[in-house]
Amino acid sequence: MDKLNFVVEPVEQRSPDYGTFLFNRKTHLLLQDEHAWLCYKAERNGAVCGVIYFHLYEGIATSPFKAPFGSFEFLQEWNEQELDRWLDFIQTNLLTRGCKTIKIKCYPLAYATETIRMVKKLLTINRFVCSEETSSVLFVNGESFESKLTVSKKQKLKKCLVRFSFVHHEHNELERIYSFISDSRLAKGYQLSMDWNQMQQTVHLLPDDFLLFTVEEAGRFAAAAICIRVSKTILYTFYYAHEAKFDKLSPVTMLLHGIYQFAKDHAIQLIDLGTSQADGKLNPSLLHFKKSVGGKSSAKYSFTKNLE
Repeated sequence: MDKLNFVVEPVEQRSPDYGTFLFNRKTHLLLQDEHAWLCYKAERNGAVCGVIYFHLYEGIATSPFKAPFGSFEFLQEWNEQELDRWLDFIQTNLLTRGCKTIKIKCYPLAYATETIRMVKKLLTINRFVCSEETSSVLFVNGESFESKLTVSKKQKLKKCLVRFSFVHHEHNELERIYSFISDSRLAKGYQLSMDWNQMQQTVHLLPDDFLLFTVEEAGRFAAAAICIRVSKTILYTFYYAHEAKFDKLSPVTMLLHGIYQFAKDHAIQLIDLGTSQADGKLNPSLLHFKKSVGGKSSAKYSFTKNLE
C-alpha cells in the first residue's frame, strides 16, 4: 500500500467533516464542547483514509467527550503495521501537548467487526487497558421482525397491534415525547443523560439525524423512542420507554416492530439497542428483554492508558 501521511489539526467551525458517524462529525463534536478538539487524520495519496477526534483538557484526551462513542474510523483498508505507526504518532503528539491519560470509547463490535478486532489487538499491545460493556443490536435483513421474537413476545405483539397505533412524528412533538420518556425513566429511578435544553439544541442543529416514534392509544403514549441516524445504515435507539401500567403488554415490542419496518424501508441494516448497563453494571433483565426481541449481544470496548 502507498505510504501514509499523518496530520493533526484543531477542530473549528470552518473545519471539514472527515468522519462518517454522527458523533464524529464537526457539528456534534462542537455540541459536546466548543473548544479543545484535535483531529488526527491519516492520508493516502491525498485522500483521508482514517480519522479519530480527541478532546484534550487538563491532561486527559478523550474520544469522545460526551457521546456514546468516538474512536477510529477507517475510510479505506488498513493493516496492523499501519495502525501501529498511527498509534505511535498520536501518542507522541499528545505527549507533547501535555496529555497524561488517553481514553477511547469504541462503537459496538457489530458495527465493523474486523476493524474493532484490529483496534482492540493493537491498543492492547500498546498497553491500553480494555473494559467491556454489552450492547445489543438488531440486524435488519430479509427476516420479519416477528420471526426474531420469543413466543411470549410474539403473543404480546399480536395484542398490541390490535390495541395501539405506531406513529412516526415530526419534531414539533419532541418536547412531549422527551417529557414522556423522562417521566417514565424517573418513575423507575433513572435520569436521562441530556436535559431538555441540551436535547432541544442538539435536535435543532441536527434535525435530519433524529427520528421520533411512538406507540399510542387515542393520542395517549404507551411507549416512545428518540432515535439517532448514526450513519446511512445504522439507527441508534437513543432513548426509549413505556408507561408502567402497560408492563404486561410490552408496548416497546410494538415500538421496535415499527422501527424495524422503518429501517427496512430506508436501507438501514442495523438497529443499535444500546448497552444493558445500569450504574456501571450489567442489568440482566434489560439484556434479557433485548434478547427476547431479537437483539444479538455485541461487545462495546473502552480503552484507557496513562502516559506518565
